[in-house]
Amino acid sequence: MTNIDNITCDQVPYLIEELMKLGAKNVHVIPALTKKGRNEYIFLIDSEEEALDSLAEFMALETGALGVRVLRTEHYPFDYEIRKLFVSFRDEAEVPLWEGDISLKIVKGKGQKPLSVRVEYEELKELASYLRKAGLKLSLHELREIIEEKALTGIKNFTADFTEEGSDRTDHTLSSNSKKLCCNDKLKSPYRIKTCFQN
Repeated sequence: MTNIDNITCDQVPYLIEELMKLGAKNVHVIPALTKKGRNEYIFLIDSEEEALDSLAEFMALETGALGVRVLRTEHYPFDYEIRKLFVSFRDEAEVPLWEGDISLKIVKGKGQKPLSVRVEYEELKELASYLRKAGLKLSLHELREIIEEKALTGIKNFTADFTEEGSDRTDHTLSSNSKKLCCNDKLKSPYRIKTCFQN
């Protein structure tokens, strides 16, 4: 950790990128106020022991830092795996607007039980842009929720039914052990999403 009060905000992205190249596992920068109301940035740099010298020297070279604080911490890591979710967005006539695989990061707890699912951001961003051009008005947040809910249904083996009361219901329970799992959801918009979970 080190605090720097003599740089501008324009320098921060450069410093983060270079620290990552030098072996930092992660870099967090927190804007703060220090004595006499001066602006400063607090750099929290995750690092292995062998990269410490080069990271500290880089900060001294680039910012004039007089030193860094080394904080020893324990890290409790979770296992995770990357899996693919095949997604098909269709219009009212069942014509595909987009079909393809989306990468998901599945975090696992004790006994390898899945805890959470996160769709890869860059792929999600590209999909949101494509669907907007195709005329499907879904925000990035809505798109993430739709895809991650379907993935959770698949890996945690439960059914979420959002049909209106009195309408026809078709429940689809997904099992995480199946090679290919499919289901159809009726959305309240005139569009449908069909997803197939693949190992």
